[in-house]
Amino acid sequence: MIDQNMINLLKKNYHLHPGEIFVTGDDMNITTVLGSCVAVCIWDSKRGIAGMNHIMLPVTRDDEPYSTRYGNVATFVLYDMLRSEGCFPKFMRVMVFGGANAMAKFGTSGGVNVGQRNIDVTLKVLQKLKLDIIKKDLGGQRGRKIVFNVKTGKIDFNYLGQFDFGNEIESIIGG
Repeated sequence: MIDQNMINLLKKNYHLHPGEIFVTGDDMNITTVLGSCVAVCIWDSKRGIAGMNHIMLPVTRDDEPYSTRYGNVATFVLYDMLRSEGCFPKFMRVMVFGGANAMAKFGTSGGVNVGQRNIDVTLKVLQKLKLDIIKKDLGGQRGRKIVFNVKTGKIDFNYLGQFDFGNEIESIIGG
């Protein structure tokens, strides 16, 4: 059985999964973990409302329905959700994270850098929406864990450790 302390803790944190968008005015944290994915975090400094998306892929294909998994859709939806909560663009503080090319080190990306494509599409959408980015940490070869405090608009993030595939394979084969 889950005790009341655990329930209260769960109410103070929401973990955003790939393709999701979450908007709230509650005093809580929104968290996510990113590799090649990109997260746009928007905080309305006047209303104290915040939202985050978790973009998996850059653009939908012509034969697919629109989905918030894609960069050419997710940030527009996040913006519209915030506007429907009464947020105004002049009070929106935008922060963008992610887009790592974690597989580049291993030469397994096949020449396609999904992280960079996610970054490019996201920045174009933010430019189209005329939203200025106040903080960003994009690209590189390491993933990130993001913690977004809704009450303060503050973002904390940590880089994820590198997994040494070569060492692990050698220990399995050689050991």
